[in-house]
Amino acid sequence: MVGEDSAAGMLERKGMNVLARNWRCKVGELDLIVMDGPTIVFVEVKCRSRDWLYDPSLAVDQRKQVRLRRVADAFISMERPKFTDCRFDVVSVVAGRPVTLSHLVNAF
Repeated sequence: MVGEDSAAGMLERKGMNVLARNWRCKVGELDLIVMDGPTIVFVEVKCRSRDWLYDPSLAVDQRKQVRLRRVADAFISMERPKFTDCRFDVVSVVAGRPVTLSHLVNAF
């Protein structure tokens, strides 16, 4: 939860509005759904400890991307949000003191 809390805080400081956290359906889960102006953004948050050797965003491989697209389609079908565009972002969180955040806009 530290990762998602940190990511949500960073996105809000950037002026984005958090619509949902841990949105779930039978297809899967979306970590964060935010509005960035007129754009709905589906955000995958990847958190690792400081001793992790690689950027956490590398865990969002092609298989994970396909799954996230399916869940986003389900969200759009079920919630019918009013928006003009959508995108997928990834926020990498490296836990430690201090917490390090990296925001990859339009990741895939």
